[in-house]
Amino acid sequence: WYQRRVREAVVSTQSTGSPFEGTISLNMSAKESVNSPPPSHKGFLTIFQEESGLGAWNRRWCSIQDNKIYYWLYPEDQVNRNKAPHGEIDLRQSKSDKVSIASRLDCARPNTFVLTILKPSQPGDRSSIITEINGKTTQTKFLMCADSREERKQWMDVINRSLQCVVSWNH
Repeated sequence: WYQRRVREAVVSTQSTGSPFEGTISLNMSAKESVNSPPPSHKGFLTIFQEESGLGAWNRRWCSIQDNKIYYWLYPEDQVNRNKAPHGEIDLRQSKSDKVSIASRLDCARPNTFVLTILKPSQPGDRSSIITEINGKTTQTKFLMCADSREERKQWMDVINRSLQCVVSWNH
């Protein structure tokens, strides 16, 4: 990641004898420096999805990389380069900078956390159990369940680290 900005500032002197007067042009660049590898994690999650107007929990093999959560039906599908992911969740569209444990009102299933995505509405978008359309934006609430409390913590930590990168570097 690389960003370049050029700014100009006008300097006027209030005291006499100052050598600085006129216009200063400042050319500045910044480059992302990562001391550790980008967050990544693989494993099973059970994801609440809408199917034919009803909600269903589906166990999926998930991998987080490049600020996205990709999911397949089976672990072998990820290894097979010819097999496209069954779906993906772009963390750059997250509504908040953290995932959180799902409240008991949202989900009684243990070890569940929630990630809310907000993106511009598309012509094919429609409201559902997990999706709400608000004018020009579509909000989708992803409920994801880990197999254990420890795995939930691992997933949440990795996703939250990715979200912090997204927020810090706006990408």
